Amino acid sequence: MRGVTLEEISTATRIAPRFLVALENEHWDELPGGVFNRGFIRAVARFLGLDEDTLVSEYALQTKGRSEPGVVADPPLESSRRWPAIALVIVVAILLVAAAVVAALHFAPQISAWLHKHSTPSATAPQPASGDSH
Repeated sequence: MRGVTLEEISTATRIAPRFLVALENEHWDELPGGVFNRGFIRAVARFLGLDEDTLVSEYALQTKGRSEPGVVADPPLESSRRWPAIALVIVVAILLVAAAVVAALHFAPQISAWLHKHSTPSATAPQPASGDSH
């Protein structure tokens, strides 16, 4: 590649050396595919001072009719796995609050009576003696 090392090209273009080797050897199946391949070709051509459009056109002719692998993102497994757990926690919390409200309404009279019974002073005012004369 015009007396320039792959490491120099890789550093300048931020393209992994393995992709540069695949480009140099025309191993298109070792590249990520899609717009990445064209972007790699343009970046390398720009760095080497070559005509970008010509090289991209040559790539398109060589790969015409081939299916390019698409870049597929990994599905977000973590967030989809959390929803059932979050939903379960919400349902349990709602049930606990509902049970507390029902219990409070049902036992309110007994609780009120118990509190009233224990909140009144047990000592009463002294009573005058029945045999005392003044």
